[in-house]
Amino acid sequence: MPTVAIASDFLEAYARIPRAQQKKVREFTEKFQANPKAPSINYEKIHAVKDDRVRTVRIDQQYRAIILHPGKADVFVLVWVDNHDEAMDWAKNRTFEINPVTGSLQVFNVSEAEQAVVPTKKKSVGLLDHFDDELLLSFGLPVVLLPAVRGVRQPDDLLALNKHLPAECAEALMWLVEGLPPEEVREAVATQKKKQVDTTDLAKALEHPDSRRRFVTILSDKDLTAILNAPLEKWRVFLHPSQEKLVSKEFKGPARVLGGAGTGKTVVAMHRAKHLSNNVFTAKDDRILFTTYTANLAQNVEEILSTLCPECKDRIETIHLHSWAARFMKSHGAGFDIAYGEDLDDCWEQAWAGVEETAFDVGFLRQEWEQVVQANGIETLANYLKVPRTGRGHTLTRPQRGRVWKVFERYQQVLAQRGKQEWLQAIRTTRRYIEEKKPSLPYRAVVVDEAQDFHAEEWKLIRALVPAGANDLFLVGDAHQRIYGRKVALSRCGIQIQGRSSKLRINYRTTEQIRAWAMAMLKGVEVDDLDGDKDTAQGYKSLLSGSKPEQHHFSTSEKEQEFLAGKLKELLKDRSPEDICIVARTAKMLKDDYQGLLQSLAITHTVLDKNKSAAGGGVRLATMHRVKGLEFPVMILAGMNSKTMPLRVASVEGDPTSKAEHEDRERSLLFVAATRARDQLLVTSWGSPSPFLAALGK
Repeated sequence: MPTVAIASDFLEAYARIPRAQQKKVREFTEKFQANPKAPSINYEKIHAVKDDRVRTVRIDQQYRAIILHPGKADVFVLVWVDNHDEAMDWAKNRTFEINPVTGSLQVFNVSEAEQAVVPTKKKSVGLLDHFDDELLLSFGLPVVLLPAVRGVRQPDDLLALNKHLPAECAEALMWLVEGLPPEEVREAVATQKKKQVDTTDLAKALEHPDSRRRFVTILSDKDLTAILNAPLEKWRVFLHPSQEKLVSKEFKGPARVLGGAGTGKTVVAMHRAKHLSNNVFTAKDDRILFTTYTANLAQNVEEILSTLCPECKDRIETIHLHSWAARFMKSHGAGFDIAYGEDLDDCWEQAWAGVEETAFDVGFLRQEWEQVVQANGIETLANYLKVPRTGRGHTLTRPQRGRVWKVFERYQQVLAQRGKQEWLQAIRTTRRYIEEKKPSLPYRAVVVDEAQDFHAEEWKLIRALVPAGANDLFLVGDAHQRIYGRKVALSRCGIQIQGRSSKLRINYRTTEQIRAWAMAMLKGVEVDDLDGDKDTAQGYKSLLSGSKPEQHHFSTSEKEQEFLAGKLKELLKDRSPEDICIVARTAKMLKDDYQGLLQSLAITHTVLDKNKSAAGGGVRLATMHRVKGLEFPVMILAGMNSKTMPLRVASVEGDPTSKAEHEDRERSLLFVAATRARDQLLVTSWGSPSPFLAALGK
C-alpha cells in the first residue's frame, strides 16, 4: 500500500479555509488517503517550480492541493491547500529536501529567508561568525540557507529569520548565540550527523524525529479523521524530538521534567500517560493516575485526554489530588469536612484569644504554622522546639516557642470541635490510612502536572499511591510558575529523581517579545529545581516573533476604562471575542471594574470561575489564578496597580522574610498571567502603577 503523509503546513492552511469549503477539502483528503494512485486523481506539474517533484491536484474549481510526488516511489505527501493562485505561488519557491547531513525532510523558501535578513553596509561582525560552516551545517542547516545565516548581525535579525529556517536549525542557532556549548545544543535538539544519508529515500526520511515534528504518516482512516477534526491542535500529532523522547523513554524510577511556560510540559505529560497506558502498563486492571494541583486544569486535561486517546479513557484517571483524597476517604467510611476562608479565620481568632498573651499577632502565627510546623510535618512540642526555622524573620526563644505551641494546640482543638480539617491535615490522614491499612489500589503509575505547587505532604501521598519501580512517577513543573506553595525537595518526600531529570527549553505558545517581558518580572527571584538545587532559565526561548507588549498607565480608573473601551472596539474589528481575555488580580476588581465595562459596551462576555471552562462565548474575564493552564491570542492585564500587584496581605507585613516570599509569588503570578498570551499582551494600570512594572520601565 502507498504511504500517505500530511504536513503541519497543510493542516494550518486547511484550518484557514472557510468552513463551508472545508468539506470538499476533507472529502478529497479522505479519498487521497484511501488511494493516492486512483485514476480520478490527476497530478499536474507546476511551471517554473524550484522542486520538480511538486505537483498540484484539483479539488474543485477554486481550490488546489499541493503534493510532494515521489515519482516511482510509493510515498505521497500533502503539503499545502489553498485557492488556485495562492497555492501556485506558495509552491513555486518551496524546496523539499532530505538533509544530506541529518536525513530529515525539510521545507524552506530560500528567497524568503534571504529577504528576512536586512542587509547592512557596515562591515560588522556576524552574530554567528565564530562558528565554522561545518558546525552550522551539522545541525541540519541547508547549505543554500548558509548565506542568509551569515548575514545575521543582531539577535532581532535571527528572530526574523527563524520562521524561514527548519525548526531544528532555528533552535540550534538560537542556543549557540545564547552561549550554550555546541555539545549541549546537540543534545537539546536531538539532531545527529549521520555517516550515510540516502537523499532519495522519502519513506525513511519521514521516520526521522525532526521530520515527525512537521509531517505525520497516516496509518488509518481513524487517524486522519482525528487530525482533520482538530487541525490547529498540532501538539496532538507533532512533537519536538526532545518531547517525543521523554514520552516514550523507559525510566527506572521517578522522572522529573522542568520547562518554562509554553514549553509543552502538560502536552508531554498527557502523551506520557497515553504511552504508559498503551505500551507499558497494558493489563486490563492497570490504571494510570493523572493528577494536578488545581481542579480547573484537571478538568481541562480530562477533556483533552478523552479525545487524544479515547481508547485509554477507562484506564487513565484524571483528577485533582484533593478531590481524589476526599473521594477515597469517603469510600472507606472516613470522609472529612474541610475548613475554608472565613471558617479558618474564625478558628485562628478563637485559638489566639483562648490562650495567654503570645506577643505575636494572628498573621505571624498562621505563617509560623504553615511555614514551619506544616512544612516540616511537626506534630509535637518536642519536635517544634528542635526544628530549624530557616527563613523566618523573627527569632523565637524556647519559652516563646512553648507559648506559640499552645496556640497551635488550641487551633487544632477548635477545628476538631467544629468537625473540620485543614487540607494538609486531610492529605496526611489519607496517606497514613494508605500506609497503615494497605488498601488495594489499581495504579501502576502517577503522572503529575504543576509539580511546583505541591506541598511536601501531598508529595508523600503521591508516593504512597503507586508501588516504587520503573516508570512509576512522571513529574512536570516549573518553579518560575510557583504561585501557591513553598520550596520542596522531592528527595525528602521519598521521591528520588537523580539521573532522571530533563528540561524543555522552547516556548511554543508566546512570542519571544512576550516571553522576554514576562521573564523580566522574575529578575532577582531565586528559582529552585524542585529538589533543593537552583534552576536557571538559560536557553529558554521562543522561535516566534511579534509585537512588543504594550504598557499603558493612566491617572484614574475612568481613563483606564476609556482606553480599554477604545482598544476592545479596535481589537474586535479583526478578532473574535473569544480570542480576548481580560485579567485582573482579584474577583472583586473583575466584577466591579471590567465586567461592568463590558456590560456598558454591550460586549458579550463570559466570566471564568472555578466551575466554568474556557469555552464560554464572548470576551473572557478571569482572575490571574484562574487563567493558569489556559492560553489566548490576546491577553489584557488590567488594573496592575501598586495596591493590587503585589496584593496587600496583612499576615506578612510584620515579617520581612514572609513578605519577600509573598512578593516573589506575586511576581510569579504576573509571569504566569503574561505567558498565557499567544500574540498580543497589553498591560494597564492607573493611579500608582505596580512597582514590578515601574522597575521594568527603568
